[in-house]
Amino acid sequence: MKKRDTLFELLRDRAAFIVSKKNLRKIMTSDKTEDVLESVKKYSGRGFYDKIRLAQIEEELYQLCKRVADHKPKIIAEIGTWNGGTFYVWTRTNPQAEKIISIDLPDGQYGGGYDEKRIKFFKEFAHGRDKNELYFIRGDSKSKDTTEKLENILKGKKIDFLYIDGDHTYEGIKKDFNIYKEYMANDGLIGFHDINTHKEGYGVVKFWNEIKEQYRYEEFIKKDSKVMGNGLIYLNKL
Repeated sequence: MKKRDTLFELLRDRAAFIVSKKNLRKIMTSDKTEDVLESVKKYSGRGFYDKIRLAQIEEELYQLCKRVADHKPKIIAEIGTWNGGTFYVWTRTNPQAEKIISIDLPDGQYGGGYDEKRIKFFKEFAHGRDKNELYFIRGDSKSKDTTEKLENILKGKKIDFLYIDGDHTYEGIKKDFNIYKEYMANDGLIGFHDINTHKEGYGVVKFWNEIKEQYRYEEFIKKDSKVMGNGLIYLNKL
């Protein structure tokens, strides 16, 4: 009975993936930021692939995406992928990107940790693209094992845009910044999520207020909002 149940689950998941993949491809018709964000809302999948979730305020993400797209990054990395919403957006709005890398901690405290089988769905985000290559590192962003895997992917090249949305503690985000800054291009961009989230245990606001004094920066915060917010620093511009 157990084997039969397992086989049934496998078949059901396969069917859900096939339908979800088909529906996903239908909505991926444009690389314009506004169209890509709208497509997230239009998507409807099945089973384990039912939604592409964005834990973002849309207008804040829109403004950040426009800046990133204008920069035309060749290599993008994201710390904290969760259900793939921003990873989808980076992929679809940057057709010129050669490598897009997800770094995500299984069972992460701040909502991270996508199941390994979801990777095949995330890979579909690059459907129809000649240049986009997607990579997935499931591990602690601060571990040597993770950085070694990243180095194998980069092969000596540098990251043009990094988005940090993983560990939200002050020490955690500070470590992520200090570790991954070493892999950045001289003119690279680093984005931070939750620069406006004042919540117990969250240290992003404190770190952001410190780091933005050292670089040219932009803040994308919805008027009168008390949560979320995106920040962007320009590494080569004071």
